[in-house]
Amino acid sequence: MDKKKVAVIGLGPGGVCASIYLKRYGRTLVCFEKENIGGKVNLTDKIENYPGYRKGSGPELARTREEQRNDFSIPVNYEQIKELTLNSDGTFHVKGDFFEGDFYYVILANGLKPRPFPLKGEEKFKRRGISTCAICDGPFYKGKDVLVIGGGNSAFQEAIYLSSICHHVSLVAHHEKLKAEEGLVRHFTSLNNTKLYVPYEPISVDGDTSFQSLTIKNNNTGKEETLTGSGLFLFVGDRPQTDFVKIDSIKDEKGYLVTDDLRRTKVKNLYAIGDCRNTPLRQVTRAVSDGSLAATRIHSDYLKNED
Repeated sequence: MDKKKVAVIGLGPGGVCASIYLKRYGRTLVCFEKENIGGKVNLTDKIENYPGYRKGSGPELARTREEQRNDFSIPVNYEQIKELTLNSDGTFHVKGDFFEGDFYYVILANGLKPRPFPLKGEEKFKRRGISTCAICDGPFYKGKDVLVIGGGNSAFQEAIYLSSICHHVSLVAHHEKLKAEEGLVRHFTSLNNTKLYVPYEPISVDGDTSFQSLTIKNNNTGKEETLTGSGLFLFVGDRPQTDFVKIDSIKDEKGYLVTDDLRRTKVKNLYAIGDCRNTPLRQVTRAVSDGSLAATRIHSDYLKNED
């Protein structure tokens, strides 16, 4: 087994950073990405808090990472990893849609996926008026009325973006105490084509061949009302994409990967970085920091074992 061989699973900000560091350190890299390089950054309308990157869009930032990856000639396997298991000799077996092989080191940087939301009728209209990505699908509803469900930063960020292209945006939040930053809430409510419904519980959706209405209930009065629109966007939280990791000892009760300060899991040579890790802060800056830490630790460990 080549001890220089490293698998990086997921090429969001953390995975790209780790792969660049490892390439510069001379490691043998195999990177895996099932969708687009940049991860959830591709779904973010505006980024204002990343040092050195003044106001710009997430897709633009993702493109710069793709260009930098190309500068270093870092190879990518575009496929989904189905299974990661621990071999008896302490190495790791990676099985994807097409690739299958063993690695001495693995960095897990596979991020999050939308959390399922129990809304009556939702399955009927999935991909027919119901979406979890405003950047992807918002333009289909240009000039139309849309609805958003969620109370966190993502819900308000996406609703603000939608307000710039849609006729009207209604945001429904279940809890009276919103999780979103106050600045985002103020921004949304200051717009002249938005309305905030709080605290309201989404009950069901309806329509003919596509989504047309959402029934909500006021949590204080119990009164129900129906909101109409051409599209419904769900931003009700995420969960880690760790089902394929068949090493349960490194997960917490929610499926997040547990690490130490150097991003090492309790299994030797297995690292976790970015949003899939149990961290209180899920931001681009934290993911990039994670990637540099994990890659540098792998390089240091390799040099120590070579001595």
